[in-house]
Amino acid sequence: MILNMEKMTFEKIIGSSEAMRRQIKLAEKASDVDLPVLITGETGTGKELFAKAIHSQSCRREKPYIAENCGAVPRNLAESIFFGTAKGAFTQAETKPGLFELADGGTLLLDELNSMPFELQSKLLRTLQEGSVRRLGGASEIAVDVRIMAALNEDAEMLLNSGKLRRDLYYRLNVIHLEIPPLREHREDIPEYITYFLKKYNEKYDKAFEGLANDAIKELKKRDYPGNVRELENIIEGAVAMGGGGKLIKLKDLLI
Repeated sequence: MILNMEKMTFEKIIGSSEAMRRQIKLAEKASDVDLPVLITGETGTGKELFAKAIHSQSCRREKPYIAENCGAVPRNLAESIFFGTAKGAFTQAETKPGLFELADGGTLLLDELNSMPFELQSKLLRTLQEGSVRRLGGASEIAVDVRIMAALNEDAEMLLNSGKLRRDLYYRLNVIHLEIPPLREHREDIPEYITYFLKKYNEKYDKAFEGLANDAIKELKKRDYPGNVRELENIIEGAVAMGGGGKLIKLKDLLI
């Protein structure tokens, strides 16, 4: 998990476990080459943060970094948002660049790629192959130079077999594959996360907690965390914000 959102660097990644260090090392290598990256992992594991770190250390770091959650894009607007529009494409349509043009020279992260309409995935594949986009309603191709990263929060093979993800697009993107582990697979990193989040939310809420009671730490270490690091962060924030007096956050202060 990368903690400084203003300037992502690999030195600011928390996680000393073997599982995390293996992915961090691969991500560092990915920043040195200009190839597509596919990042898989459950919700809350930090996929977008890894993508931003790769961009920040790449040759494109001075160019735009744009992240778009495909699942949050209305289906009827998806093509125009990603590829832009030409004036007259539909009623009141104006000439407008899409995300590929806005990210020209830089990096575009397509989060929850499997939520992109299946019919639009073929246009995405063509853009990756040709290095150009055609705006909705447009007649000409516009050259773009964009590094694509894509993130999936579901099992890739299941998505392919269910027809939610095109196989040819998957193989085109799966050049470098990062698989961010769920928190339950690197529980040894939990104390590091607790220390960071405690400091962060002490400052935010003007509190002065020095740590957590032993029974509180024990409880946090044994949880399964379906929401992963994001879930742990929310627990610590709630405990700091709502906690009473004393130097330690007690088990009863944890809103779990």
